[in-house]
Amino acid sequence: MQTNNQKAFSIIELVFVIIITGILAAVALPRFVGIADDSHLTKLQAFVGTLNRSVGPAMWSGLVRAEPDTKGSVIAATPNTKYTTIGTAASALGADAQVESIPFEFIGNAAGQLADDTAVLDLKANCMPAGNTVSAIGSPVGGFTAGKLVNTATIGNTTYALGCIDSSISESVKFYLYDEVAGVIVY
Repeated sequence: MQTNNQKAFSIIELVFVIIITGILAAVALPRFVGIADDSHLTKLQAFVGTLNRSVGPAMWSGLVRAEPDTKGSVIAATPNTKYTTIGTAASALGADAQVESIPFEFIGNAAGQLADDTAVLDLKANCMPAGNTVSAIGSPVGGFTAGKLVNTATIGNTTYALGCIDSSISESVKFYLYDEVAGVIVY
């Protein structure tokens, strides 16, 4: 007598596998989307931190040496001084304060991505006057929207903007990141 011992999945086993896979995908997929948004925000925060720790003080130091009459103010500097803009490392604009790159979230536009070598942050035209103090993280942004430097960055359902406060004789330029939707300081 011959027995036919075929090994295969039953239809019920396949249905259970499909249901379990669907449940796992429904739970995991939103979390993966959130992780991508979190990484974009972290990149913007790191950029602001770099500006505050190294780029701003370097600009201020150069400006105090090159133009002592300005008393360290980016706004009071001569229009074409190299200490009033932040350009990417490939920029041909001669800005002294160079960064490797400006996050694409801030330099994109409706027509697409700007070339990295044309990305420049103009502090002279956009910084708030010295003397303002950035509120604590989570505080209402208030009038700090006046210091917006570049395009806003939309990540998920939130729009972020980068702002700055002019330097003075005793302080370098201060940069901050704020949430335009919630109206609070983020970093």
